[in-house]
Amino acid sequence: MTNESTNHTTITNAQRLSNCTEDELTAELLRAGMSSLMFAEVVKRYQKQIYYHCRNLLVSHDDADDAVQNAFIKIWQNADQFKGDSLLRTWIYRIATNESINLIRKRRPNIDFDEAQPEMAEMISEDLYLSGDEIALKLQKALCFLPFKQKLVFTLRYFESLTYAEIALLTSTSEGALKASYHHAVKKLEIYLNVLR
Repeated sequence: MTNESTNHTTITNAQRLSNCTEDELTAELLRAGMSSLMFAEVVKRYQKQIYYHCRNLLVSHDDADDAVQNAFIKIWQNADQFKGDSLLRTWIYRIATNESINLIRKRRPNIDFDEAQPEMAEMISEDLYLSGDEIALKLQKALCFLPFKQKLVFTLRYFESLTYAEIALLTSTSEGALKASYHHAVKKLEIYLNVLR
């Protein structure tokens, strides 16, 4: 096979993958495994949303970048562990969430995930990479006043539009408990948004 025909095959396969629905991409991953082309498509498709997910959890741009890089390394290394029990994006979000939690534990070993982390709100004001309107920044600050689990559920549901069923798989929590967490988070955020300047 000539270089030209090899390049054409590679481009054709890359285009085919980029045209796949998530279900088709999942089926391809389960059938053929994680090739370099498949990995490139996964990164292209999910990198931006995973970055914003990690950013919402970690606040810091640098920490979010580290978590995303670690998450994609894990995705590459552990692709054979994906059994199709969930959507591909749910599996990717689970890895990214775990990498974010690992990073928090490493940087702040005494953190209590059942407590709010209001000191993280100060980081938002100082962060040069954060942009957005005043309301969006206020919401980011308000999220720091939620316990981590409520922040996670709110972020996945509100920003990422995951279903409660997907979040249940991701967090190993019942849908009923997730709905209660989301409801409590919304109520608290309403209060914080009225108080925060």
